[in-house]
Amino acid sequence: MTTSVTASNSATAVRRRDSGTRLTFLRAVRAEWIKLASLRSSYVILAIALLGMVGVGMLKAFSVADMAAGFAVYGGPAGAEQEGILKEFGIFAREVPATGIMVAQFLIASLAVIQIGSEYSTRMITTTLTAVPRRMTAVLSKTLVIAAAAFATGILGALISYAVAQPILQPQGLGYALTADGVVPSILNAAVFLALIAVLGLGIGAVLRNSAGGIVATLGILMILPIIVAILSGLGDAFKDVGLFLPASAGGDMVAIRTSPGRLTPVQGGLVVLAWAAAAVGGGLASVKYRDA
Repeated sequence: MTTSVTASNSATAVRRRDSGTRLTFLRAVRAEWIKLASLRSSYVILAIALLGMVGVGMLKAFSVADMAAGFAVYGGPAGAEQEGILKEFGIFAREVPATGIMVAQFLIASLAVIQIGSEYSTRMITTTLTAVPRRMTAVLSKTLVIAAAAFATGILGALISYAVAQPILQPQGLGYALTADGVVPSILNAAVFLALIAVLGLGIGAVLRNSAGGIVATLGILMILPIIVAILSGLGDAFKDVGLFLPASAGGDMVAIRTSPGRLTPVQGGLVVLAWAAAAVGGGLASVKYRDA
């Protein structure tokens, strides 16, 4: 009887493979997308991240407009120095669309941790790894899905922030086209940054296997660690240099229209964030592959 059941299962597996229904990476990605899209919390967190981006962008636009209005009323230095100040206002205005990533990153990272941490807490991970026996495929499919959702949120949030900011900036002569110098790269970099932060969060969640612990650890890296390094920077320049290579700081340089001397360039900032994300997801892959579910 056992032999016949085993033979029947083997025959079924062969028929599925022959009929083209065998598991592929794209099918694993589709399954993970269905999981993410079926949870109401995913929409809530992404919506709040989107609104946070737009809200912070509006506040930055009002701030820049107020500075420009005050400068116009009270005047300032004439000649080349005045032109330099007005140019600075223009740069501040063009940075508005990407400003909101500093808030959205916390929400995106938390969602990424929850995406895998919740599976361990509910033991759904055993079902996932049964359906997708190749553990690397299971983790990479989750990574791709959450990174894509974060990227889309970043693009949409930055574009809405741009559209909302224009009526605020235009009365002060600070309105600009989407094709203005540095705007499109800044928007794309903002979306890439959020995607990398999602990868970072998922990797940490896979290592710790706990949603609460993963969120605390990820937010500690993004928010608490920069504060600690900033406090310690008074002890020496070495800590200031360390601060440049933290994800949040590097992300700010990554989306900047123009970086100050001593800061990272957008490319350098992107590489730093990429390194953090790669290290985290590498640890997550090793954890899932070599540790029992």
